[in-house]
Amino acid sequence: MIMGNLNGRGGSLRFVVYDFFREQMQKGVLIPGSLINLKEISESLGISMTPLREALVQLETEGFVTVIPRRGVVINCLSLRKIRHIYAILGALESVAMREAFPLIDETVLERAERTNGEMRKCLRENDPRGYLARNSRFHGIWLDRNENEELIRQIMVMKERLYEFPGNEDLIPEWEESSLKEHEEILDRIRSGDVEESIRFLQFVHWSYENQEHFIRRFYSQHLESLEKRRGEAIVPLG
Repeated sequence: MIMGNLNGRGGSLRFVVYDFFREQMQKGVLIPGSLINLKEISESLGISMTPLREALVQLETEGFVTVIPRRGVVINCLSLRKIRHIYAILGALESVAMREAFPLIDETVLERAERTNGEMRKCLRENDPRGYLARNSRFHGIWLDRNENEELIRQIMVMKERLYEFPGNEDLIPEWEESSLKEHEEILDRIRSGDVEESIRFLQFVHWSYENQEHFIRRFYSQHLESLEKRRGEAIVPLG
């Protein structure tokens, strides 16, 4: 059951509640597939229904929850169909980001990215999933961090959070990660050649290709779902 308080959290109450919900999702307190009761959450957090509903509207817009009138809120699950769609969206959005950032990616940036890729391989050998995922995000920052389109970047981050951080799944599949590292090397080679169209094509239609990654995706989320089922069995969720 979701419990806690909002003491010590600054800012607009709507955004404070939103951040609190996201935190509870990432920790696995709010588990996908569960139905939660708004009245109990309101009483537990000591807030009115208004900021709670406002935060949930944003979460529903971003695809994290579904609000069911007179019943409560369902924490959405990922399906292979949704994952396929998210991959297509991310491929398209990151391609736009790369095109805009391409003139700003110089040799210094590429050398730094190569070091990051090497650090990712080290994290993989040492079974350090958090380190690996943090550096993976840093690698994609080659084009994302050099992009001034804040709305584009925000949409990319929301999509990635749905894939990787809801709740956080830290199981690595070595074969998938090795394949991804090789793709990173291919991306760097293409950027270094100065061929923007080929760099974008590879990013969108290879690195972010659901079909190319499907066998790994099925394995990864199969493990993830097993973990979630265990959490559901241990959780006490109000059904109101």
